[in-house]
Amino acid sequence: PGHPPNACPFVERRWWSLGWCAVSSSARREESCLAVSSEGVLEDEERRRRVRSRACVPLVARGRSDKSVARRRRSARAVSWMVRPLQAVVLLDAARWVWGQFQFEIPQSMFEQLHGMPGGQQRRSRGERAPSGIDEAFGWLKATEWNWNSWRNVRFGADGRFEAPTPDCERGQCRWSADAKTIYVQWGDAGLHRMRANKMEAAEGTVLSGKRTADGERCTATFVSKDERDEDLDLYEVLGVDDEADGKDIKKAYRKLSLKYHPDKCRGEVEVEGEEKAISCEKMMNRVNLAYEVLGDEENRILYDTGGLESVKEGADDDGGGGMDPFSMLFGGGRQQRGKGKRGPDARVELTVTLDDMYLGNEVEAKISRRVVCRKCSGRTDGKCASCGRCPNEVRLVQREMRPGMIVQQQEEVASKEKCKNEETTLKANVERGMDAGAEIRFPRMSEQLPGQIPGDVIVTLRQKPHPRFTRKGNDLHMDMVVTLKEALLGFSKTFDHFDGRKVVVAQSKITKPGEVKRIKDEGMPIKDVPSERGDLFVKFQFKMPTELSADQKLLVDQLFLA
Repeated sequence: PGHPPNACPFVERRWWSLGWCAVSSSARREESCLAVSSEGVLEDEERRRRVRSRACVPLVARGRSDKSVARRRRSARAVSWMVRPLQAVVLLDAARWVWGQFQFEIPQSMFEQLHGMPGGQQRRSRGERAPSGIDEAFGWLKATEWNWNSWRNVRFGADGRFEAPTPDCERGQCRWSADAKTIYVQWGDAGLHRMRANKMEAAEGTVLSGKRTADGERCTATFVSKDERDEDLDLYEVLGVDDEADGKDIKKAYRKLSLKYHPDKCRGEVEVEGEEKAISCEKMMNRVNLAYEVLGDEENRILYDTGGLESVKEGADDDGGGGMDPFSMLFGGGRQQRGKGKRGPDARVELTVTLDDMYLGNEVEAKISRRVVCRKCSGRTDGKCASCGRCPNEVRLVQREMRPGMIVQQQEEVASKEKCKNEETTLKANVERGMDAGAEIRFPRMSEQLPGQIPGDVIVTLRQKPHPRFTRKGNDLHMDMVVTLKEALLGFSKTFDHFDGRKVVVAQSKITKPGEVKRIKDEGMPIKDVPSERGDLFVKFQFKMPTELSADQKLLVDQLFLA
C-alpha cells in the first residue's frame, strides 16, 4: 500500500545491454516481473510508470576495469541472444542467481529493507492499534470491492477479512475494522493503515483515502462494486435461529422459510430485515436452502462454526475428489479411493463406573476439558470473545514456483486468524445393561477443535470399580458365602439382595464341603444386546469355624464321631 506490497520494484535503468532487476521470491508470486529483450528495455510502460520511485538492486558492482566490464558486456549479449526467442522472465528465487561462472547473492535482509518485506523497519507499525470490531456507521462497507492505488482490486469482507492479491492476505493475515469515523486496515507485513471515506455509502464516486501509520505513505481506494457472497452470510441469521439451536429447531425454521419463499407463493422482491435493498424471492430461497444444507448436517455445521463457509466448501472438495488407488492400478484393480476430508485425531478417556451401573444400566457424566473455536470472534476481544485467545497455527497447502513453468504444492504453517478457548464439556455416557469393562462409548466430533477441521471423536473406555460382594467374569457373577460348621453339616437356607432389589435364595440340604461352589442359573449379569438373558451366579462357600470348644462340646463331638 502506497505502492502495492510485494509488487515488483521496477525502475527504468539499464545495466549493460540487459535491464536486470532483483526480484524477491514473494514478488514472483504476484506477476511475471521482468521481461528481458535484446536491448534490455522493460517493455511494460505501465509497470515502469507505476514503480518509478523504487530502485532496482544492481547485480554488478561498479568500479570495474574496462576489460572486466567489456568481458561482462559480451557475456550479457550472449545471454540476451539466447533468451531473445523466448522473451524470458527472469525470477530470482531466494535472492540468488547464477550466471555462467559468476554467482551473485543478495542477502535477504537487503530485500526486506528495500521492498518492505518482513524484517524491514519501514513496515513495522508500532504504537497505534486498531479497534476490534466494525462500527455500525460502516456497515455499508461490508462486502464491497475497491481499487487500491490504481493497482489491483481489494475487498472488505463482511466478517472483517481484508482480501488482497498478496501472499500475507492469502494466508489470512489481513483484516479491517472501523470506529465511528475511521477505517483501519491491518495489511499483514505492510502494517496498519488509517483511512476515511469522502461519503458514507457504497456508490460510484466514493473514495477512501489515508496513510500507512508506519511511514505516512499515502494510499487511496476507489469504489468498484458491492456484491455479497455466500461467505459473507450468517447462516444462523438466514434461518432466524440461535447458534445454539438443535437440529429440530433448524429443521422447523427451514420448513417455515421454504414455504414463505417458495416460487409458487413468493414472486418479485421482498424486504428482509438487515438488508438495505429488497431481495428477490429466488435469491432468498437459495440462501435458505444453503443455510439448511450446511446447518442441517452435523459435520458441515462444525466446519462452518470453526472456519466459515469456505471450510465447508474445502471439506466438500476433499470428500468428493477421490483418486485412483495406486496399489489397485499396479495389481490390476481400478477402485477409487474416497477422501475423508479434514478430520482431527480422536481422543481417548477412561470413565470408572460401578458394577451396579453395568447391571442396571445408567447415564453417567464425564467431564473433559477441550479446545473449542470461538465463533465470530476473529478480531474481537469484547463480550463473549473476552475469554478467547489465539488458536494454534494452521497447516495449509500453498503453491510454489520452483522455476518458470514448474509449480509444486508445499505445506506451510501459518498463524490462525480465528480465536480459541479451553472449556469444560460434560459428556453423558449411556452405560447399557450388560456392558463390560473395556467397552467403548463414542462421542462423535467432541474432540478438540481447530479452525476448518472436523473434530475427531471422544472415545470413552469403561473401567469397573471393585464391588464389595460380587466379582464379574464375563457374563457370570462370583461371590463368597460364609456358613457355620453347623450349617455345613445340617444344611441351610440363606438370602441376599441382588442389584435390582430381588431376594435371591441360596439353599443347601446336604453336607457342604469346604470350598464347594454352587451354581445358580440366570442370576448373573444381563447379556448385552439381549437383556432378557443373563449369565449364572457362582457361590463359593467359606466355613466359619468355632474358635474354641467347651469340655461338654468336645465330649459330644467325640461321641458323634465315635464310629
